[in-house]
Amino acid sequence: MSYITPDYYNNVYKGTAAPTTDDLERYIERASDVIDQVTGFKLYGGKFEELPEGFIKEMVMKAAAAQVEFYVIKGGDAEVNAGESSMDNVKIGSFSYSNGGSKGSDGNSGGDSDRISKSTLSFLADTGLLYRGVFVRG
Repeated sequence: MSYITPDYYNNVYKGTAAPTTDDLERYIERASDVIDQVTGFKLYGGKFEELPEGFIKEMVMKAAAAQVEFYVIKGGDAEVNAGESSMDNVKIGSFSYSNGGSKGSDGNSGGDSDRISKSTLSFLADTGLLYRGVFVRG
């Protein structure tokens, strides 16, 4: 289930142009999957359509568009989602470079921080959809 259309991406969000229409449609599907993953599938199964027009719906759409643009800028969804960087470990003679030691803000090295746009997470931050705790009714 896609959270945006190519028309929204191109004419409302005004994102960076994708190489082809097929690429754009694929990026939109992958971006919507990412939104589902980071929100714990809170909008999955038609719940997005049930949301009233307003802040949360708009932020989800902007988050999806930001993720699509991330794919376009990074060279495609396969490049981003593969999770591999050709420059993680390089050795030339006695010189070596390793990019595997740093940790993200979540305390994990690498992981989702390399495959999810910071803008995507920023758009979702104030919606409450990233909350992973337990809701208690009392």
